Amino acid sequence: MNQPSELSNNIEPLVDFSYVEELGGGKPDFVKQVLSIFMENTPPGLKELEAFVQSGRSWDKISKQAHFLKSSVGIVKVRDMHKRLQQIESLAREKKEKDTIKKVLAEIVETFSEAEKIILARMEQ
Repeated sequence: MNQPSELSNNIEPLVDFSYVEELGGGKPDFVKQVLSIFMENTPPGLKELEAFVQSGRSWDKISKQAHFLKSSVGIVKVRDMHKRLQQIESLAREKKEKDTIKKVLAEIVETFSEAEKIILARMEQ
């Protein structure tokens, strides 16, 4: 049986800064700069994706916007965002399951709103 500490180690953190820290080679200014760029681009990028999905815009625009956002969350890892954006990108490319896209996008937005607080706090350090 797992001990509680073992279980908690299996839970992925909401935001994983390890890759951006590795890229920065331990330089806090680099990490802060990358996080600043991430926060300048990701919230408006998510709003744009939401607008494309809600308005029934072209599948191509939805797919491309999800792809664009996916590259950012490959650097600043927010739990499950990359996987969910990949799902939206694939579904939009296949031109199907608009309801699933809306559901997954709602999960992304909810997760990001929690992660945003953690990222902003990290930028203040």
